[in-house]
Amino acid sequence: MRPAQAARRFLPPVVSVAILATLFARMDIGAVSGAVRLDAGLFIAAALLVYVLFTLGLEAVSLVRLLPEQADPLSHGTAARIKAASYLFGILNYALGAGGLALLLGRRAGVSLASAAGVVLLISALDLGILLGLCGVGIATFGVELTTVRTSVILVAAVLLLMGFLLLRSPTRVGLLERLRSLALFQAVATSPARRLAEVTGLRVLFVGSFVSLVGVSLRAFDLVVPPGELVIGVTAITLVAALPIAAAGIGTSQAAFLYVFREHGDPETLLACSLVLSAGLILFRGGMGTFFAREYAREASQAARTKAPRA
Repeated sequence: MRPAQAARRFLPPVVSVAILATLFARMDIGAVSGAVRLDAGLFIAAALLVYVLFTLGLEAVSLVRLLPEQADPLSHGTAARIKAASYLFGILNYALGAGGLALLLGRRAGVSLASAAGVVLLISALDLGILLGLCGVGIATFGVELTTVRTSVILVAAVLLLMGFLLLRSPTRVGLLERLRSLALFQAVATSPARRLAEVTGLRVLFVGSFVSLVGVSLRAFDLVVPPGELVIGVTAITLVAALPIAAAGIGTSQAAFLYVFREHGDPETLLACSLVLSAGLILFRGGMGTFFAREYAREASQAARTKAPRA
C-alpha cells in the first residue's frame, strides 16, 4: 500500500479518536453520560426515523429528475435503494459515498460514470449553495454576527459558486472554459432544463431545512434553546466542518464544531452529549440502511463479472 493510500485510509479514524479524546479529557465524563436521558434519546430516535425516510425520498426524486434525457428509465424505488446503499460508504468518507452512488446510478440508468457523477456533483453543489444562502438569510434576518466563520468568507464562497454555475449555464462561448464545460462531468449543470433545476432546488431546500430542523429538535430534547438565526448559521458551520475529509464520518470534527458554535446556549457536557447522540443515531440509521441495501453493489459486481466472462 502506498503512503498516500495508507494516509487516506488510516488518518481519518486517528483524527476522530484524537479529537474526541481531547474533548473528553477536558470534561467531566460523568456529567456527559448523565446528560444522556432515555426520553431525550427516544425523542431523537423518532425524529431521526422521520428525517431519514423523508430525506431518502427527496434524494430519490432529485436523482431521477436530474438524469439526462438519454438515460434509461429509473424508478424512484430504485433510486432510493441505490442512495441507501451509498450510505454505508458515505459513513466512512463523503467522497467515497458519492463515488459509490455515481457508480450505481450510472449502471442502472445506462449512462457513463462521468455523467452520473455530474448528477451527484450538481446535487451536492445545490446543497452547498442553499446552506450558504440560509446562512446569509440568518445573518440578514436575525442580525446574527458570525463567530465561527467570517461573513466575508461566506460571501466569497457564495459568489464563486454562483459564478461557476452561471458560466456553465451560459448560452455563449466562454473561451478556454468551453472545453471544461463540454465535459460529461458538468453536463448536468450545463444542460438540465431550468424548470427541472428549479424543482430540484426546491427539493434540496426541503432537504437542508429538514436537517436544520433535526438539529433544532435534538437541542430541544436536551433542553437547549438556540434562536433560529443562530441555529441556521451554526448548522451551516457544523455541516461544512463535518464534510471535511479529515475525520471518519465527521466524528470528532462535528462534535468540536457543535461545542463551539452553540457554546453560549449550554454547558459543554450537555452539548457534547447531544452531539454524540445525534451523530450516533445518524450513523446507526444510515449504516443499517446501507448494510441492508449493500446487495445493490453485489448485484452490480455479479452482472459485471457475467459481462466479462468468456463465452464457451
